Amino acid sequence: MLKKQSIKAVIFDMDGVISDTQDIHAQTESEILKDYGINLHPDKISRRFAGVSLNEMFPQIFNEWEKDMPPLVQLIEEKWERITNLVKGNVKEVGGTLEFIASLKNFGLPLAVASASHLSFIDLVLGELNLKTKFNAVTSAQEVERGKPEPDIFLLAARRLNAVPEDCLVIEDGISGMIAAKRAGMQCIGLVRGKADGDLPEVDLIVPDLRHVQFEQYIKP
Repeated sequence: MLKKQSIKAVIFDMDGVISDTQDIHAQTESEILKDYGINLHPDKISRRFAGVSLNEMFPQIFNEWEKDMPPLVQLIEEKWERITNLVKGNVKEVGGTLEFIASLKNFGLPLAVASASHLSFIDLVLGELNLKTKFNAVTSAQEVERGKPEPDIFLLAARRLNAVPEDCLVIEDGISGMIAAKRAGMQCIGLVRGKADGDLPEVDLIVPDLRHVQFEQYIKP
């Protein structure tokens, strides 16, 4: 359970939490991998690699499949070119999240995004959902040395919000992101839509929809 303590800042993952774009990420990655003889279903990619940087994901997959990997920069550029074209004009919110963000703003809490996506993609998605002005800080895996499940991106977001880790709450849907949040010393809500596949990390609260979170009970004056 979330601790009855003062939460002074909230940090959101983006894909699969704010925008319903995680499936598009996984589908794009699956199609690229198939071009190199690697057949991984998008669902398996999401379950294992949601929130993991491409710098880490592609080498790991090619190594496990014992395939020669083309230049990493080539794979990454292809991924972002393909997904940007797919997403423009097609971004949808994750149900309940925009209401949750609005309620947090009413409490006067600073908000941040901490996403494995490129900064340009984050900017595109937040623009499509008219959310740019709602966040006080944006952080990308591009800006840290280690991606999720390491805590670097959440710690950077906290610094940009002028908040200490123990006062931060993270909203995550990916296993690697939940692990990263706890390693950062932050509380974490796991947003798990549908049936969870396998064991989830020990987070503070698991919900299928952020409208299930009665947030006012976790705020102390």
